[in-house]
Amino acid sequence: MIYEGVITVIPTFFTNDNRIDHNAIVNHINKQSNNGISKIVIFGTTSETSTLSDLEKTSILNSIKGGVNDKTKIIIGLSGNNTPDVLKEARKLEDSCDAFMLSAPYYNKPSQEGLYQHFKHIVTNIKKDFIIYNVPSRCGVNIEPETIARLYNEFNNIKAIKEASGSIQQVIKIKSLCDIAILSGDDELTLPFMSIGASGVISVISNVVPTDMIYMVDQFKNNNILEAQTIFYNIQKLIKLAFVESNPVPIKYLLTRTNSLLNEKVRLPLVELSSESKLIINNYLDTNGIIKLIKISDKNYLS
Repeated sequence: MIYEGVITVIPTFFTNDNRIDHNAIVNHINKQSNNGISKIVIFGTTSETSTLSDLEKTSILNSIKGGVNDKTKIIIGLSGNNTPDVLKEARKLEDSCDAFMLSAPYYNKPSQEGLYQHFKHIVTNIKKDFIIYNVPSRCGVNIEPETIARLYNEFNNIKAIKEASGSIQQVIKIKSLCDIAILSGDDELTLPFMSIGASGVISVISNVVPTDMIYMVDQFKNNNILEAQTIFYNIQKLIKLAFVESNPVPIKYLLTRTNSLLNEKVRLPLVELSSESKLIINNYLDTNGIIKLIKISDKNYLS
Protein backbone atom coordinates (compact mmCIF):
# COMPACT_ATOMS: atom_id res chain seq x y z
CA MET A 1 0.00 0.00 0.00
CA ILE A 2 1.12 3.54 -0.71
CA TYR A 3 0.03 4.88 2.69
CA GLU A 4 2.29 2.78 4.89
CA GLY A 5 5.95 2.07 5.48
CA VAL A 6 8.68 4.60 4.69
CA ILE A 7 8.05 7.43 2.21
CA THR A 8 11.01 9.72 1.51
CA VAL A 9 10.62 13.46 0.94
CA ILE A 10 13.10 14.35 -1.80
CA PRO A 11 15.18 17.56 -1.60
CA THR A 12 15.52 19.76 -4.65
CA PHE A 13 19.20 19.92 -5.56
CA PHE A 14 20.67 23.04 -7.12
CA THR A 15 23.79 23.76 -9.13
CA ASN A 16 26.38 26.29 -8.00
CA ASP A 17 24.70 28.91 -10.18
CA ASN A 18 21.33 28.25 -8.48
CA ARG A 19 19.67 26.25 -11.25
CA ILE A 20 17.85 22.95 -10.83
CA ASP A 21 20.26 20.01 -10.86
CA HIS A 22 18.05 17.54 -12.67
CA ASN A 23 20.66 14.78 -12.81
CA ALA A 24 21.22 14.95 -9.06
CA ILE A 25 17.49 14.71 -8.34
CA VAL A 26 16.96 11.74 -10.68
CA ASN A 27 20.08 9.93 -9.45
CA HIS A 28 19.09 10.43 -5.83
CA ILE A 29 15.58 9.09 -6.42
CA ASN A 30 16.98 6.06 -8.24
CA LYS A 31 19.41 5.45 -5.37
CA GLN A 32 16.45 5.56 -3.00
CA SER A 33 14.64 3.04 -5.19
CA ASN A 34 17.68 0.76 -5.27
CA ASN A 35 17.66 0.82 -1.47
CA GLY A 36 14.01 -0.21 -1.20
CA ILE A 37 12.15 3.11 -1.14
CA SER A 38 9.16 2.68 -3.47
CA LYS A 39 7.28 5.88 -2.55
CA ILE A 40 8.53 9.45 -2.57
CA VAL A 41 7.19 12.96 -1.98
CA ILE A 42 8.34 15.81 -4.19
CA PHE A 43 7.53 19.49 -3.64
CA GLY A 44 7.33 19.08 0.13
CA THR A 45 8.93 21.26 2.80
CA THR A 46 12.24 19.42 2.32
CA SER A 47 12.05 20.25 -1.40
CA GLU A 48 12.15 24.05 -0.82
CA THR A 49 8.97 24.20 -2.84
CA SER A 50 8.20 27.82 -2.02
CA THR A 51 11.33 28.85 -3.96
CA LEU A 52 10.43 26.90 -7.12
CA SER A 53 8.72 28.48 -10.12
CA ASP A 54 5.94 26.72 -12.01
CA LEU A 55 8.33 26.21 -14.92
CA GLU A 56 10.92 24.62 -12.64
CA LYS A 57 8.34 22.27 -11.15
CA THR A 58 7.32 21.18 -14.65
CA SER A 59 10.93 20.59 -15.63
CA ILE A 60 11.57 18.51 -12.48
CA LEU A 61 8.50 16.38 -13.19
CA ASN A 62 9.65 15.85 -16.78
CA SER A 63 13.07 14.75 -15.57
CA ILE A 64 11.55 12.32 -13.08
CA LYS A 65 9.18 10.92 -15.70
CA GLY A 66 12.05 10.33 -18.08
CA GLY A 67 14.66 9.05 -15.66
CA VAL A 68 13.09 7.37 -12.64
CA ASN A 69 11.97 3.75 -12.23
CA ASP A 70 8.31 3.73 -13.26
CA LYS A 71 7.47 1.53 -10.26
CA THR A 72 8.26 4.45 -7.92
CA LYS A 73 5.06 6.02 -6.58
CA ILE A 74 5.10 9.80 -6.83
CA ILE A 75 3.29 11.95 -4.26
CA ILE A 76 3.22 15.68 -5.03
CA GLY A 77 3.07 18.22 -2.22
CA LEU A 78 0.49 21.00 -2.53
CA SER A 79 0.44 24.08 -0.34
CA GLY A 80 -0.88 27.60 -0.43
CA ASN A 81 -3.16 30.06 1.29
CA ASN A 82 -5.31 30.93 -1.72
CA THR A 83 -7.71 28.02 -2.20
CA PRO A 84 -8.56 28.59 -5.89
CA ASP A 85 -4.86 28.84 -6.73
CA VAL A 86 -4.10 25.57 -4.94
CA LEU A 87 -6.89 23.88 -6.90
CA LYS A 88 -5.54 25.35 -10.14
CA GLU A 89 -2.09 23.91 -9.39
CA ALA A 90 -3.58 20.52 -8.51
CA ARG A 91 -5.35 20.40 -11.86
CA LYS A 92 -2.08 21.12 -13.67
CA LEU A 93 -0.19 18.40 -11.81
CA GLU A 94 -2.74 15.62 -11.33
CA ASP A 95 -1.58 13.63 -14.36
CA SER A 96 1.99 13.58 -13.01
CA CYS A 97 1.46 11.79 -9.70
CA ASP A 98 -0.14 8.90 -7.87
CA ALA A 99 -1.43 11.08 -5.02
CA PHE A 100 -1.24 14.56 -3.52
CA MET A 101 -0.07 15.63 -0.08
CA LEU A 102 -2.11 18.74 0.79
CA SER A 103 -1.05 20.96 3.67
CA ALA A 104 -3.17 23.35 5.68
CA PRO A 105 -3.09 26.97 4.49
CA TYR A 106 -0.35 29.07 6.07
CA TYR A 107 -0.47 32.70 7.28
CA ASN A 108 -4.28 33.09 7.09
CA LYS A 109 -4.88 31.01 10.28
CA PRO A 110 -8.38 29.84 9.24
CA SER A 111 -10.91 28.39 11.66
CA GLN A 112 -11.64 24.66 11.67
CA GLU A 113 -14.60 25.32 9.39
CA GLY A 114 -12.31 27.29 7.07
CA LEU A 115 -9.87 24.38 6.99
CA TYR A 116 -12.70 21.97 6.22
CA GLN A 117 -13.98 24.12 3.36
CA HIS A 118 -10.45 24.58 1.96
CA PHE A 119 -9.81 20.83 1.80
CA LYS A 120 -13.35 20.11 0.58
CA HIS A 121 -13.04 22.58 -2.30
CA ILE A 122 -9.87 20.91 -3.55
CA VAL A 123 -10.51 17.19 -2.98
CA THR A 124 -14.01 17.28 -4.49
CA ASN A 125 -12.65 18.78 -7.72
CA ILE A 126 -9.67 16.44 -8.14
CA LYS A 127 -9.97 12.70 -8.67
CA LYS A 128 -6.60 11.79 -7.14
CA ASP A 129 -6.07 10.43 -3.64
CA PHE A 130 -4.96 12.85 -0.93
CA ILE A 131 -2.76 12.80 2.15
CA ILE A 132 -3.66 15.67 4.47
CA TYR A 133 -0.55 17.34 5.93
CA ASN A 134 -0.89 18.76 9.44
CA VAL A 135 2.15 20.85 10.38
CA PRO A 136 1.10 23.57 12.86
CA SER A 137 4.65 24.86 13.37
CA ARG A 138 4.80 26.02 9.74
CA CYS A 139 1.13 26.77 9.05
CA GLY A 140 0.18 28.47 12.30
CA VAL A 141 -2.93 26.35 12.78
CA ASN A 142 -3.60 22.79 13.93
CA ILE A 143 -6.08 20.62 12.03
CA GLU A 144 -8.05 19.27 14.97
CA PRO A 145 -8.82 15.52 15.13
CA GLU A 146 -12.54 16.19 14.73
CA THR A 147 -11.88 18.06 11.47
CA ILE A 148 -9.63 15.28 10.21
CA ALA A 149 -12.29 12.67 10.99
CA ARG A 150 -14.97 14.79 9.32
CA LEU A 151 -12.92 15.09 6.15
CA TYR A 152 -11.98 11.41 6.08
CA ASN A 153 -15.54 10.24 6.67
CA GLU A 154 -17.04 12.51 4.01
CA PHE A 155 -14.53 12.26 1.14
CA ASN A 156 -13.42 8.90 -0.19
CA ASN A 157 -10.24 10.22 -1.80
CA ILE A 158 -8.79 11.41 1.51
CA LYS A 159 -6.72 8.37 2.45
CA ALA A 160 -4.11 9.41 5.00
CA ILE A 161 -2.68 12.16 7.16
CA LYS A 162 0.92 13.18 7.64
CA GLU A 163 0.76 14.12 11.30
CA ALA A 164 3.53 16.58 12.19
CA SER A 165 2.01 18.21 15.24
CA GLY A 166 4.37 16.24 17.47
CA SER A 167 1.44 15.31 19.69
CA ILE A 168 0.80 11.75 20.84
CA GLN A 169 -2.58 12.87 22.16
CA GLN A 170 -3.52 14.19 18.70
CA VAL A 171 -2.74 10.81 17.12
CA ILE A 172 -4.69 8.95 19.82
CA LYS A 173 -7.71 11.20 19.27
CA ILE A 174 -7.55 10.82 15.46
CA LYS A 175 -7.34 7.05 15.81
CA SER A 176 -10.32 7.00 18.16
CA LEU A 177 -12.46 8.98 15.71
CA CYS A 178 -11.73 7.36 12.34
CA ASP A 179 -9.68 4.80 10.40
CA ILE A 180 -7.57 7.22 8.35
CA ALA A 181 -4.02 5.99 7.74
CA ILE A 182 -1.66 7.97 9.97
CA LEU A 183 1.90 8.67 8.86
CA SER A 184 4.36 10.25 11.24
CA GLY A 185 5.67 13.59 10.03
CA ASP A 186 8.59 13.42 12.45
CA ASP A 187 11.29 10.75 12.07
CA GLU A 188 11.98 10.71 15.79
CA LEU A 189 8.33 9.95 16.60
CA THR A 190 7.91 7.10 14.11
CA LEU A 191 7.95 4.27 16.65
CA PRO A 192 5.86 6.08 19.30
CA PHE A 193 3.23 6.91 16.68
CA MET A 194 3.26 3.36 15.30
CA SER A 195 2.76 2.00 18.81
CA ILE A 196 -0.64 3.70 18.88
CA GLY A 197 -1.70 2.88 15.35
CA ALA A 198 0.29 4.85 12.76
CA SER A 199 1.20 2.91 9.63
CA GLY A 200 4.58 4.47 8.83
CA VAL A 201 6.48 7.71 8.29
CA ILE A 202 7.00 10.39 5.67
CA SER A 203 10.68 10.71 6.31
CA VAL A 204 13.54 13.17 5.90
CA ILE A 205 16.32 11.02 7.38
CA SER A 206 15.58 8.19 4.94
CA ASN A 207 17.36 10.36 2.37
CA VAL A 208 20.56 9.29 4.17
CA VAL A 209 19.66 5.92 5.73
CA PRO A 210 16.77 4.47 3.71
CA THR A 211 17.38 0.81 4.51
CA ASP A 212 17.73 1.48 8.24
CA MET A 213 14.37 3.21 8.28
CA ILE A 214 12.72 0.45 6.23
CA TYR A 215 14.20 -2.22 8.49
CA MET A 216 13.12 -0.39 11.66
CA VAL A 217 9.53 0.03 10.49
CA ASP A 218 9.30 -3.54 9.21
CA GLN A 219 10.69 -4.98 12.43
CA PHE A 220 8.15 -3.03 14.45
CA LYS A 221 5.31 -4.25 12.21
CA ASN A 222 6.56 -7.82 12.68
CA ASN A 223 6.47 -7.39 16.48
CA ASN A 224 10.27 -7.47 16.76
CA ILE A 225 10.06 -4.46 19.03
CA LEU A 226 13.53 -4.71 20.59
CA GLU A 227 15.16 -4.93 17.16
CA ALA A 228 13.20 -1.89 15.99
CA GLN A 229 14.27 0.00 19.12
CA THR A 230 17.90 -0.94 18.53
CA ILE A 231 17.82 0.48 15.02
CA PHE A 232 16.11 3.62 16.27
CA TYR A 233 18.74 4.31 18.91
CA ASN A 234 21.48 3.66 16.34
CA ILE A 235 20.17 6.50 14.17
CA GLN A 236 18.48 8.75 16.74
CA LYS A 237 21.48 11.07 17.03
CA LEU A 238 21.61 11.32 13.24
CA ILE A 239 17.93 12.29 13.20
CA LYS A 240 18.68 15.08 15.67
CA LEU A 241 21.52 16.31 13.49
CA ALA A 242 19.23 16.43 10.46
CA PHE A 243 17.21 19.11 12.24
CA VAL A 244 20.00 21.04 13.98
CA GLU A 245 18.93 23.98 11.77
CA SER A 246 15.89 24.52 9.55
CA ASN A 247 15.08 21.63 7.25
CA PRO A 248 16.39 20.96 4.58
CA VAL A 249 19.67 22.75 5.28
CA PRO A 250 21.20 20.02 7.51
CA ILE A 251 19.96 17.06 5.45
CA LYS A 252 21.53 18.53 2.34
CA TYR A 253 24.84 18.86 4.16
CA LEU A 254 24.57 15.30 5.46
CA LEU A 255 23.94 14.10 1.93
CA THR A 256 27.11 15.80 0.68
CA ARG A 257 29.03 13.83 3.30
CA THR A 258 27.60 10.56 1.99
CA ASN A 259 27.56 11.48 -1.71
CA SER A 260 30.18 13.90 -3.02
CA LEU A 261 28.17 14.41 -6.24
CA LEU A 262 25.42 16.27 -4.37
CA ASN A 263 25.45 19.99 -3.61
CA GLU A 264 24.41 21.46 -0.26
CA LYS A 265 23.26 24.72 -1.88
CA VAL A 266 19.90 26.10 -0.73
CA ARG A 267 17.92 29.08 -1.95
CA LEU A 268 17.20 32.27 -0.04
CA PRO A 269 15.77 32.90 2.44
CA LEU A 270 17.55 29.74 3.62
CA VAL A 271 21.33 29.92 3.84
CA GLU A 272 24.13 27.37 4.03
CA LEU A 273 24.56 25.43 7.25
CA SER A 274 26.54 27.39 9.84
CA SER A 275 30.16 26.48 10.52
CA GLU A 276 29.18 25.57 14.09
CA SER A 277 26.57 23.07 12.92
CA LYS A 278 28.92 21.66 10.30
CA LEU A 279 31.50 21.07 13.02
CA ILE A 280 28.95 19.19 15.14
CA ILE A 281 27.93 16.99 12.20
CA ASN A 282 31.52 16.41 11.08
CA ASN A 283 32.61 15.43 14.57
CA TYR A 284 29.78 12.93 14.80
CA LEU A 285 30.44 11.40 11.39
CA ASP A 286 34.20 11.32 11.88
CA THR A 287 33.70 9.50 15.18
CA ASN A 288 30.99 7.08 14.11
CA GLY A 289 31.75 6.62 10.42
CA ILE A 290 29.39 6.44 7.47
CA ILE A 291 29.47 2.63 7.38
CA LYS A 292 27.86 2.43 10.79
CA LEU A 293 25.02 4.61 9.57
CA ILE A 294 24.16 2.26 6.73
CA LYS A 295 25.02 -1.03 8.38
CA ILE A 296 21.66 -2.61 7.52
CA SER A 297 22.70 -2.48 3.86
CA ASP A 298 25.70 -4.64 4.78
CA LYS A 299 23.26 -7.33 5.96
CA ASN A 300 21.75 -7.41 2.46
CA TYR A 301 18.38 -7.00 4.15
CA LEU A 302 16.63 -6.26 0.87
CA SER A 303 18.20 -9.05 -1.19
